[in-house]
Amino acid sequence: MRAARGPQRLSDTLSELVALKGLAKSGAAEQLSQAWQKAAGERIASETRVVAVKNRSLEIEVASAALMYELDSFHKPGLLETLQQQPGLEINRLKFRLKGSLGQSDGSGG
Repeated sequence: MRAARGPQRLSDTLSELVALKGLAKSGAAEQLSQAWQKAAGERIASETRVVAVKNRSLEIEVASAALMYELDSFHKPGLLETLQQQPGLEINRLKFRLKGSLGQSDGSGG
């Protein structure tokens, strides 16, 4: 955990501890990916990958700059609204980042 600079919310601290200790449910990542696939649709989901949720922000890797521009410029509000309607998901932001080839393993094991 990072050094405290003042009072922190207990939920933030517990989330950080769970992530550091690897105590999160093993099915949580799969559930999040399924929620993204449902919201994004087959075409977009096939060219993107859920990376993480940090501070209620869902991070998505995108296969091409053109698709990243399309998502950020045109689809972001609708995708966010759809995700916010999913029970148990507390997402208030989407962040897209470029990834050259999603199909290749980067050796990180996930």
